[in-house]
Amino acid sequence: MNVFNEDHHRFRQKVREFVQKEINPYASDWEKKGGLPRELWKRMGEVGFLGMCYSKEYGGQQMHDSFAIVLVEELANSDCSGLVQTFAVHNEMTSTYLNHFGTHNQKKKYLQPCTTGASICAVAVTEPDAGSDVSAIQTHATKDGNHYVLNGRKTYITNGYYGDIVITAAKTEPKAKPGYKGISLFIVERGTKGFVIEKKLEKLGTRASDTAELVYDNCLVPTENLLGVENDGFKYIMACFQRERLMAAVFALAGTQRMIRETIAHVKTLTLDGLPFTSLQLVKHKIVEMASEYEMAKAFVYNCCEEYMVGRDMIKEISMAKYLIGELSQRVARTCMQFYDGEGCLHSSFICKSYADARLNTIAGGTTEIMKDIIAGKIGL
Repeated sequence: MNVFNEDHHRFRQKVREFVQKEINPYASDWEKKGGLPRELWKRMGEVGFLGMCYSKEYGGQQMHDSFAIVLVEELANSDCSGLVQTFAVHNEMTSTYLNHFGTHNQKKKYLQPCTTGASICAVAVTEPDAGSDVSAIQTHATKDGNHYVLNGRKTYITNGYYGDIVITAAKTEPKAKPGYKGISLFIVERGTKGFVIEKKLEKLGTRASDTAELVYDNCLVPTENLLGVENDGFKYIMACFQRERLMAAVFALAGTQRMIRETIAHVKTLTLDGLPFTSLQLVKHKIVEMASEYEMAKAFVYNCCEEYMVGRDMIKEISMAKYLIGELSQRVARTCMQFYDGEGCLHSSFICKSYADARLNTIAGGTTEIMKDIIAGKIGL
């Protein structure tokens, strides 16, 4: 990536050292627990990893967006697969709503704690009957004096179980046509009357990243917690989706690279009929195919990053990146698992966990099928 310089390399080394010292030794315990300790969030805030691209006025470091790419890449190379998922949701996919659309008072009250690690942020859009189709959500909000009253249910919410601040999408004009015109966003605090964290959901992979089902039962949200302009919520969600999906492609790409790297090291230890496994043409060609696809994908994703960071509309290209890298990560996981034989089916093995983690890449943040629909519209189909 052309924007990377010595400052980025030093920052990358800083993150690697943090990962080795403060993440990898505890990764297995966090995966079993299904969540990250509060102390880790506070440490990441102390070293400047949280909200580092935000204004210093709200606790950020005002660093260039390119440093966020480095951070996501290195966290994706940690032994805690769920860490990058829950971190990226907090840092790159949810607190971003506060940063872009919040008032000064909202940023001081809610964004600043997100940059110190005092608060964990989530965004609640998906519902049992409305996933990728945001306009179909049924959660609704009715204004009543100094409050909005929210009713509905959200599911598959990353950081929903341990989160303190939940950016919630609700219909403020349920009969608006088309449906997306009546959506608004609200800042809902943990402990708010009528806001219930109903249950923690158990996932196939990225298990240290908590996921929850949330219920809004006559949930009373102060009017000052309306985020942005009433009924403009869909527009805000679509604006933030570009960064969310781009970062999803970045960490899927980093995970793909690690699977290839670890598998190369693994096959070098194997023999067949007394000969090195790597002497087999089939083995070499399979790995070459994966490595070549990875390098092409990397060039495309990095180009998307550079174009996005200078403000270009990249909806088509970012949708392509998320779809392509998500599918690539699964093909690579499946191929690499074959080289591990029976070991690859043990949950304790690196490749088994990677195989489970990769499955999420084609679903979270918009499914492969939705990405293809978006791309089709952008190319005139």
